Amino acid sequence: MPPGYGLLISEFEFPKVFFRAEAIETALGCEGLYIKWEGSNPTGTQKDRAAYRHILKALSQGYDTVTVGTCGNYGVSVAYFSRLAGIKAVIFIPSRYSGSRIPEMLHYGANVVKVDGSYEEAVERSILAAFDEGWYDANPGGANEEVAIEAFSELSSEMYSSLGKAPNVVSVPLGNGTTLSGIYLGFLRLKASGLIDEVPKMIGATTAYGNQVAFSLRYGRDKLIDYGISSVRETEVNEPLVSIKSFDGERALEAILSTGGRIYEFTDEDLISFSKILLEMEGIPALPASASSLGALLRFLESDENVSGPCVAVVTGRNVEWKMP
Repeated sequence: MPPGYGLLISEFEFPKVFFRAEAIETALGCEGLYIKWEGSNPTGTQKDRAAYRHILKALSQGYDTVTVGTCGNYGVSVAYFSRLAGIKAVIFIPSRYSGSRIPEMLHYGANVVKVDGSYEEAVERSILAAFDEGWYDANPGGANEEVAIEAFSELSSEMYSSLGKAPNVVSVPLGNGTTLSGIYLGFLRLKASGLIDEVPKMIGATTAYGNQVAFSLRYGRDKLIDYGISSVRETEVNEPLVSIKSFDGERALEAILSTGGRIYEFTDEDLISFSKILLEMEGIPALPASASSLGALLRFLESDENVSGPCVAVVTGRNVEWKMP
């Protein structure tokens, strides 16, 4: 058994931080607004949930190396849990990205491979390397893509447990669509089990400068349509939300359309303003891209007077220090 395996199985638990955003409610005149805060996870984002489940599966199948393509956050998560489990991590990342989280990946012992190309090309390189080298593939769209969907489905149960019922609306930052799709799946299962009557309206929050799911819905499609790279404007602020090829975008579209939800697109200036609201009013150091979920929820409430609480924004941040047990 690799070092750390017992610790992963028996001792690790994700913090369950869920609270009512009373200061924002008072300031903006809304009610029933809640935050599902994922910034208390080990590396500060919800990506830790997927990485944790992938590493467990890799260990159970006897792998000694795991690989992933990333724009930053997910790579840090995979590096962290690989280190915790005592296995190797090989992280592919586009060389043109800001690389602000590369030092953390290296700190956790990952081998970082820079790719001259897009995020999607980094993922493709990682998938090919997994096949050629016999590594565990933790990529979206890869051989084990269902693992991340299952991991994020746990967020639904946590929201249900915190509220004692299902929220009416759930807003989620939208990149590949994986987190939103997983949460939707979790609520579908709660409904099938008889614990809830209705699945919440699913709201996607993303950048105005390049997301395939938003682009497809903007043109009234229920299937993904091609989004040209020439239309993308990628920045350090919107990197987590940009997606030329949304690996779980079809599922996300289904979740949004079947629940009567929407997608809201924001400029970088919008994203920064939402993060300031969360910091100043609730003391939450949210990433601007992640704070999009609050902005989308507020826009939705403004546009539909018939919607009432509870409404939940899933928010992440990375106000964490590098750490390793």
